[in-house]
Amino acid sequence: MFGMKLKWYPLFESESELENLFAVKKTAIHKSIFGEVLLVKNDSGYHAFKNKCAHQNKPLNGCWTEDNSIVCPFHKYHFDIDSGQGHGTYIDKYELRFVDAKVEIGKEIWSVFN
Repeated sequence: MFGMKLKWYPLFESESELENLFAVKKTAIHKSIFGEVLLVKNDSGYHAFKNKCAHQNKPLNGCWTEDNSIVCPFHKYHFDIDSGQGHGTYIDKYELRFVDAKVEIGKEIWSVFN
């Protein structure tokens, strides 16, 4: 009866708004309906994560990418861009989708109806 469901929220009104964040960098922090989101661009596309390092709950502002990893600016922990996993822990990853030229972010929520 109860279960997890992916709920979609608007993040950008157009893909170009998202693309403009990455004109000169590969990571960006953006405010969403449920807090700050770390956005990352790599060869496979765009990725979204909760802006909090799982190591000591520090924000990932100022992080960078190496190979296929996000590197925390505080303790240099590496987290895989595809899964969010690293160093025995992980950072929460959100789904992104492009619908009618808009960008939406998905977050799992508890739902009575699946």
